[in-house]
Amino acid sequence: MTASLSLLGSQQLVHRAQQRLAAQRQVRLAQLVCSSSARPKPQRCCKAAAAAAAAAAGSPGEPPLVEADTIIEPDGTVTAQPQNAEDRKDLWRRAIKLPMYSVGWAPILVSAAAAYVQTGAFNPVRTLLLCVAATAIIAWLNLSNDVFDGVTGVDKTKPESMVNMLGGNARLVFLLATAFLAAGGGLLVWLLQGAGNPLAPRMLGAAVAMGYVYQGPPFRWSYLGLGEPLCFLAFGPLATCAFYFAQVPPAQAVFTQMTVALSGLVGITTTVILFCAHFHQVEGDYAHGKMSPLVRMGTHKGTEILKLAVGFTHILTLVLGLMGVLPFACWTSAMVAYGMAGEMVKVAETNVKNPVGLQRLKFLATRWHIAFSSMLVLGLLLSTLM
Repeated sequence: MTASLSLLGSQQLVHRAQQRLAAQRQVRLAQLVCSSSARPKPQRCCKAAAAAAAAAAGSPGEPPLVEADTIIEPDGTVTAQPQNAEDRKDLWRRAIKLPMYSVGWAPILVSAAAAYVQTGAFNPVRTLLLCVAATAIIAWLNLSNDVFDGVTGVDKTKPESMVNMLGGNARLVFLLATAFLAAGGGLLVWLLQGAGNPLAPRMLGAAVAMGYVYQGPPFRWSYLGLGEPLCFLAFGPLATCAFYFAQVPPAQAVFTQMTVALSGLVGITTTVILFCAHFHQVEGDYAHGKMSPLVRMGTHKGTEILKLAVGFTHILTLVLGLMGVLPFACWTSAMVAYGMAGEMVKVAETNVKNPVGLQRLKFLATRWHIAFSSMLVLGLLLSTLM
């Protein structure tokens, strides 16, 4: 009896292996049907070929290997695509990453409030133009990162990558990124001509350069786990202080305790966004040699680091308020954002082993960053009324 069961089990395994082999052959057939004879690039699978591959997937109840309206890479990798207009619209929203542009606006708005508190100077047109320039620079960062990640393969199965959204046309995405860099960089150069401190253009130039070495060849420092330090320096001390110099009278364009403290807080909250963006893609990053801090420490320890970062940020704001470096109103206002930080940490704790659940983390981190920076601005402005 035992031998019969063993023989039956072996026959079932052989049968399933044959089904899998047939399915793989159908995937290759679908690839040949859908791909062009030109240079290899991702192709959208036609419904007939996808249906044929799905039919060969195996026994009833087993998920198909290929579905209609998928993307088949030149190496046979299959990526599911949105099936309706609403899904595609949501995918475009995720690809554009509109909330992420707050990382460029926060240094400008926080430094503008600090300039007003310390010098009484405020030029709304200049501040608006700086925001426009920063928006173009962030667009360059987002698009160029998609291109460089596409080259290394990290974004191969990431449907919201702009390269994948445009059918694998990395050249077009790179040209768009370069245009945004030229426009934003040119506007910044023009706006910084009248800055009283000659360090301002150099600091912003260094910040932009860090944006390139973060992901661009031959550096790719993010693959060495240096993305977070680069992010802190670029958006914190360098950008925030430089934008402060650009928004005060030339004679008063000097470092102050308040400006340096604010730049540190902005840098921390911005870096938390990047840190949280790696939680759900640890396996993919590791597979492609991207040794981010989360790959090195794992999501368990990463969650503990996240809790420490959030607590440290709010405690530091309190200490700076008590010391008189920042108006105490900055701390009381910033506590409004503490609830958002708590929700972010809770999601990390409850989804440590669930990459799908961790996908929300970077958006929650962005929301906390926006709220915290906005409350810093509010606290600075309220201090002028006390």
